[in-house]
Amino acid sequence: MSAAEVFACVKCHEPHYTEVGTCSACHRGEMRSSRENVAHAGLITAKYSSFYTDKKSVSAGEKIVSDSACRRCHAIGAEGGTAAADLNASAMKYTGEYLDDKLKNVNEYMPDFHFNDGERRLVILYLLNAASKQPKKANEPYVAYITPAKKGAFEKHCGGCHRMITRSGGGKGTGIEGANLSGLLTKYFVPSVLPAGEKNWTEKRLREWIKNPRSVNKLAVMPPVRITDAELDKVIKEIK
Repeated sequence: MSAAEVFACVKCHEPHYTEVGTCSACHRGEMRSSRENVAHAGLITAKYSSFYTDKKSVSAGEKIVSDSACRRCHAIGAEGGTAAADLNASAMKYTGEYLDDKLKNVNEYMPDFHFNDGERRLVILYLLNAASKQPKKANEPYVAYITPAKKGAFEKHCGGCHRMITRSGGGKGTGIEGANLSGLLTKYFVPSVLPAGEKNWTEKRLREWIKNPRSVNKLAVMPPVRITDAELDKVIKEIK
């Protein structure tokens, strides 16, 4: 990294981690400008700038993301769902403070994981790190549905206890007593009521569960749903 590349930055800041790359590799901003409001635009502050260098914290953040099944709705790194915002794009565009606010004050259809300050920081370090490894894409229109969808079979039969967000249909349901079912039929959803050895929900298992939960898990607290096969088909279609 030449002195010319970081000239404006080193007027105020002592160079560090020069082996990693330019100042903007970790902090973004505009290195060529000495005007603070321009140089610091979109700045990744010191609190989050270690996403390249602090491998231990990045690894801890990755575990939180995996345990929380964030990929059932979001693309993170090279994989994930498309029902909600692409977090690679978000991490490349927004500041750590902005991402922290979104994790702390979740939208209506995102589960609230009640991450503490330290956990949110670890998640953000991982998101920034994962995004930095992805090829930059041309700007493409992207819509993430975070508003209520038209009422349908899911709303009628499941929405009193559950809610979810889907790529094609938007937000569904109003309940918080039951689990958030976003991404239920994906490999990223972490089931808690399936028999030992069953890692993911299948359409067959879901049909059995809705009609009689205790046929799947004898300790299930959810009551059977009185539903016709035709209506059940509609529920499954909306969940997909």
